[in-house]
Amino acid sequence: MKIIGIKALIGVAVLSALWADTPAGAIPIPDTVNPTDTTITLGSTPTPCPTGFTCTTSALSFVHDITDDGFALVDTIISARVAIHLEDPSGGGSEDYTFSIGLAAQTFSDNNVPSGGGGSTDIVTFLVPALADLQADGKISITVSSTLGSFQFADSLLTAEVTKFVSVPGPTQTQIPEPSTLLLLGAGLAAFGWRFRRRS
Repeated sequence: MKIIGIKALIGVAVLSALWADTPAGAIPIPDTVNPTDTTITLGSTPTPCPTGFTCTTSALSFVHDITDDGFALVDTIISARVAIHLEDPSGGGSEDYTFSIGLAAQTFSDNNVPSGGGGSTDIVTFLVPALADLQADGKISITVSSTLGSFQFADSLLTAEVTKFVSVPGPTQTQIPEPSTLLLLGAGLAAFGWRFRRRS
């Protein structure tokens, strides 16, 4: 009887781990910000300043909002990344730039936007504070700053991998546990079973 119970607990842990590796319910939710190309120059206010943006000396700020792209606040964001596209149509100079993402200010810095040929696109994967910021209300602010030279902000694409809220029939609405929750539960049960077996 004891051996069957231990094997069952280990089986639950293995199944939980396998399920956690394949979050089948995750769907990508994209959000694009694509204004008229705006020139950002160190020491100057970006021009033209797009509607809905904030333009300050050397910097341009905007907000990605995935609530109008299918995200609901009861959903769970597993991961997110942003691809920011910059161009240098004038060429003939070097540029340094910084992205500041979210309230906790996750930062990314790079330099030298290639002239011609489509410029450059930097892809930044969100760390935990930025994910928490996006999860809170489906919105996240991004600031693109020049720390040297001049370039154009072309567009930004945010992609969030989301597990949609699923309700099950019953007197109250409940959410199906996330695979990571099941993994923790399975691991805990396996550890409990192993400890019980050592005592026997």
